[in-house]
Amino acid sequence: MRSTARETVYKYLFAKLFNEDTDEKFFQTLLTDKELTEDDKIFAENLKKTVEDNEEEIVSAVSEIAKDYSYERIYSTDKCAIIIGIAEMKYCPDIPKSVAIDEAVKLVAKYSAEKSVSFVNGILAQYCEKNIGEEM
Repeated sequence: MRSTARETVYKYLFAKLFNEDTDEKFFQTLLTDKELTEDDKIFAENLKKTVEDNEEEIVSAVSEIAKDYSYERIYSTDKCAIIIGIAEMKYCPDIPKSVAIDEAVKLVAKYSAEKSVSFVNGILAQYCEKNIGEEM
């Protein structure tokens, strides 16, 4: 499932926040998850590449939307989900915006604080409305 593929990218991004030397070998290890199909692995690799290729722009967008929070103050678990959500909304036209938001929120519900669910949902909904032109 794509949810598992997203979670794989999420884990990779989270590890990279704490260790910049996290490399492709680590990501390939994550891809050995038995639940991932070959299509899921391709999706995860493409999503990871999309995030890495556009990380600076994505971080800038998050910083602009989260005006009351400096980017550095956002929980690491929340940052990873927000980055994935924005990457999917902006660079993956085949993924509905509501699905990108929902999947990011599910990651936060699983890995972060309870109050983070509404924070991440709000950030992604604002991004979508402001940059994509859709109200959620």
